[in-house]
Amino acid sequence: MLSTVAWTIAFVGLAGFFVYQVYQRLRVLTLARPAARFDDIPERVRRTLKYAIGQFKFFKSPPHDRSAGLLHALVFWGFLVLGFQALHMFMRGWFAGFYLPLLNGESLGGPILLLKDVMEVVVAVCALVLLSRWLVTHPQRLMGFEPAEARVASHPHWEAKLILCFIATITISGLTYDAGRMVFLAGTPEFGAEIAAEKVWSPFAQLLSVVLAGFGTGGAESISNAAWWVHNLVILTFINLLPTSKHFHVVTSIPNVFFSKLEPFGRLSKQDLESENAIYGTSQMRHFDWKQVLDMYSCTECGRCSSHCPATATNKPLAPRQFLLNLRNFLYAHPESLTDPEFAQKVASGEATGAEEIISDEVLWSCNTCRACEEACPVNIEYVDKIVDMRRYLVQEEARFPAELTRVFQGMERQSNPWGLGADKRAEWAEGMDIPTLADKPDAEYLFFVGCAGSFDDRAKKITQAVARLLKAANVSFAILGRDEPCNGDTARRLGNEYLYQSMAAMAVETFNGFGVKKVITNCPHCYNSIKHELPQFGGNYQVQHATELVAELMAAGRLKLAGDKVGSVVYHDSCYLGRYNDVYDAPRRILQALSGIDLREAERSQQFGMCCGAGGGRMWIEEAPEQRVNELRVSQLLDTKADTIATACPYCMTMLTDGVKSRELEEKVRNRDVLELAADALPG
Repeated sequence: MLSTVAWTIAFVGLAGFFVYQVYQRLRVLTLARPAARFDDIPERVRRTLKYAIGQFKFFKSPPHDRSAGLLHALVFWGFLVLGFQALHMFMRGWFAGFYLPLLNGESLGGPILLLKDVMEVVVAVCALVLLSRWLVTHPQRLMGFEPAEARVASHPHWEAKLILCFIATITISGLTYDAGRMVFLAGTPEFGAEIAAEKVWSPFAQLLSVVLAGFGTGGAESISNAAWWVHNLVILTFINLLPTSKHFHVVTSIPNVFFSKLEPFGRLSKQDLESENAIYGTSQMRHFDWKQVLDMYSCTECGRCSSHCPATATNKPLAPRQFLLNLRNFLYAHPESLTDPEFAQKVASGEATGAEEIISDEVLWSCNTCRACEEACPVNIEYVDKIVDMRRYLVQEEARFPAELTRVFQGMERQSNPWGLGADKRAEWAEGMDIPTLADKPDAEYLFFVGCAGSFDDRAKKITQAVARLLKAANVSFAILGRDEPCNGDTARRLGNEYLYQSMAAMAVETFNGFGVKKVITNCPHCYNSIKHELPQFGGNYQVQHATELVAELMAAGRLKLAGDKVGSVVYHDSCYLGRYNDVYDAPRRILQALSGIDLREAERSQQFGMCCGAGGGRMWIEEAPEQRVNELRVSQLLDTKADTIATACPYCMTMLTDGVKSRELEEKVRNRDVLELAADALPG
């Protein structure tokens, strides 16, 4: 009786405190701006089963990270199973013989008892191995990447170590509790049959019971009862650490996956710039919506985002993990900042206490918007949208941006391209090629949207010409817009100039619709992404293909035959906006594999884990210090394959990788070619 009273007091007190803490966190969440995340429930359930329950991203991670991912997945799945054990042990504080319906050893619970018994051992071993990573091996991904993650690196990480000790204790005490029961309840009239049935399905507990039998019935009962108290009190203590530590993701990660973005990854939000209450970007906590706050709650601090970030790798001040933790820590310290519109002014005037965990301009401008962080995140945290929203504030409200962008914005405003060149030069690449315009050929099946790079950059013009040669060789009905071609504004949007972007996007849609465009081909992944996913926000709905997709289809249909000389060794670099943003990985490789005598190689970082060339997010137009150049790091990774040719399918990537090869004075040894240039070179005749 006394034990029951003590357990009741402990349970009500500790469980009640946990509920109170979670309520406080969720109350803050409900105060954030609204977000529409309740659409397409079946798809949300599917993604939750795949990413949250199935732990899919841990098994798609690079080889060097898979072992740690498997350990984490086993711990997660183990706790799902051990939930039955915890519920039984909790309820036995009031009802000694409690079993969930049909889950005792004599009914249908045998396989679950076996799974539980095995998982107790598996989880204990995994927890100890993971603990050794913190205490002995110290992987940089866990400890923090400096200089961007100086705060993470300086943290003692005691919470992670303590939680792993708790996990091991929970599993070992649960196993000990079962083993003790097998000794002191064996043969009793009330529980003897059930214990006998449990023994059959619990090999590890049965093995431990042999050891405990040496203490006699009374000793085994005392050990089992002590294990029961340890197990239950550690769980109750554990859950009360969750809301105040990084392990709050135990509560929020599954909801975070459920409410993650369903619309195309390449589509940024459309700002309402006409409303009386329009917000021209994010500058305060109250500008974040509830899903963005839930992201902050859900960070596991595993460091996978930062370990894949090109900015972090090149010693810039941005690390996605630190970026998110700075926001979260500020919110934890100042929950009132979420609702008080005057909070920023109060901090500035000294009426309210601020925090050091702020996001500097340099952090925001370091981002390549490559989505490597989001691809790596096991709980589907969205980083890019937050960073672009904060850039929008800097550009539209403060006019605070790198000096180089002044010329870029002016060129886009005045000439509809970041180069600032006249529209009369847009079709110079096509001279002598007999390429029709839509004005001359309005019934063309496809619009070949060349884009600003393919129209104005001398190197990219050669790629444009190669695409046109392939289309003509396959007798594709296409035309261009020539001097009427507008810029779709992708660069402006990624740089935060949403007002400029919207005017350019609206003009592009007006032009396309005016010519009756239905199908679009483009060789620029940035144009491809913008036209396919973002112009629909402005009424522009078209069937869009990247040129490599169409050419691969034409080859499969027998409309394009490639010949040519032996190509040699080639390594293909995946463009972020073609690959991670739009899942186009196979088409360029199919084209390359069709070339004569090709030795196609893969870099260590490729496909969904490929590294950015450094041009994305408008970084193409921002100067970098030599020691911080992403393109040079990426070129080093590609050169490690010893390939003779670096191939890509993006004009921006071509510029960055060519510069990286030149900086090493290797342009005589290593070629930079577009996939479709190589294909065009292999055309018969």
